[in-house]
Amino acid sequence: MSTNDIKEELSYAYVHAVASKTAFSCDRVSKDRDSIDVTIRAKGKLAEDSKVYSPVLDLQLKATSNATIREGQVVFDLKMKNYDELRERSQTPRLLVVLVLPANEDEWLEFGAEQLVARRCCYWYSLRGAEEVDNETSRRIEIPQVQVFSPEQLRALMVKASRYEEIGNEL
Repeated sequence: MSTNDIKEELSYAYVHAVASKTAFSCDRVSKDRDSIDVTIRAKGKLAEDSKVYSPVLDLQLKATSNATIREGQVVFDLKMKNYDELRERSQTPRLLVVLVLPANEDEWLEFGAEQLVARRCCYWYSLRGAEEVDNETSRRIEIPQVQVFSPEQLRALMVKASRYEEIGNEL
């Protein structure tokens, strides 16, 4: 596998682990034609005021080992195809999830009899309603570092989806 293939697999493994910890299913999309790599599904009613039974989130996964982090933001250049598709209104909420890895490939994972350690983490970002831009190749995205794709934040995102609430870049 290429280094990019490995990064892609690690991003999926991270998201799958977070979804599993939250008791949600994580299904890989077999053909990424719509900037969706993974669908996360909850089972049942997540909150008293849920309007949707078994809510769903769609995710576009990306991974990088050369992200710039400055002033509390993870800076990531997203291809225009993905930017345009993720900003469109859709029935299911869509999020960008970016795995930030150390620059040194040997630090990505540490194995041992007692633990498996993955270095760094994923961050989530909503592009819904983002402005149309004329760029042809990519659009720079600044993801707040507080938007860690964690079990707690995934649950909060799914509760918002269950209430038909707009998922913006704050919880």
